[in-house]
Amino acid sequence: MNDFLAQLRERLPFIIAIAATTVWVVVAVVFIRSIGGLAALQVLAPADLAVLIAAVAGPVAALWLIMAVLEQRRALQHFTRRMAEMAMQHRQSLQQAESQTRTLLQLQAQTARAQILETRRLALQDMAASVSVLAERLGVMNREGAHAAWMLYGAGDVNVFVQAFLSFAVSHPDIAARMAEAVVRDPVAGTALASFVRRYERLSAASTDDKMALEIFDDGALGRAYRLFKNADEQAAKLQTPAVKAPPPQPAAPQPAPPQVETPQPETLKAPSSKAGGDTAPMSDPAVVQRLTDLFERLEAASPKN
Repeated sequence: MNDFLAQLRERLPFIIAIAATTVWVVVAVVFIRSIGGLAALQVLAPADLAVLIAAVAGPVAALWLIMAVLEQRRALQHFTRRMAEMAMQHRQSLQQAESQTRTLLQLQAQTARAQILETRRLALQDMAASVSVLAERLGVMNREGAHAAWMLYGAGDVNVFVQAFLSFAVSHPDIAARMAEAVVRDPVAGTALASFVRRYERLSAASTDDKMALEIFDDGALGRAYRLFKNADEQAAKLQTPAVKAPPPQPAAPQPAPPQVETPQPETLKAPSSKAGGDTAPMSDPAVVQRLTDLFERLEAASPKN
């Protein structure tokens, strides 16, 4: 009903224009008949006939020209209104998309935060289990004490296990060295100690964005226990590493003796026998003997010395 009335109100100028045109045409027809009808129009001068036609058609043309302008104005207003509605719908769609995106980002942040908290809870629980095993193996806490400590841990005290070691360290400053010696003899305790150190380092690395949590971890009981256990783990690693012995010195290789050069000794030259196949006899010429002696002395002087 409201839509019909709205459309009727929009079309009301058009309806009025049709009605006014109809009334004007009827008045014009009555006027023409009153002056004699078509016969009277035929006897009119062309100028008078043109004036009469202009007088009859002019108001109608002017009225419909005005109606055309009004109709264009109405269509333009309708188009502008539709464009404004579409722009508003588009803006609402953008706002809804932004709201959905913001909500999705908030949900993702909440999910990531919940996952981080769950991971942190599991890491703290694993660290508590490692310290519990270490405390039982080293005699810092008995089974009944560990059961009571787990009850306190379930109540929210995440530092209950490390407090036992910190309290023991107050009266025993050399607890790190004792722990190192004990974990070397007990592989189960060594595994628990290394697990606590590794979990704390991973937990600290994962909490770099949360400055407050990282400060609480470093300055709190967990941080002090980590430094104590880290010291014990390093000392245990040194005790488990065997000392490397220096290799024995190798004996020096014997140096080769220099070659011995034999000095040729002068021999007594023997002259051939006058008889073939006979014995040889020493030469008795003094000049030849002196020359050969000089030759042997030069050879001996030129030979290398040992």
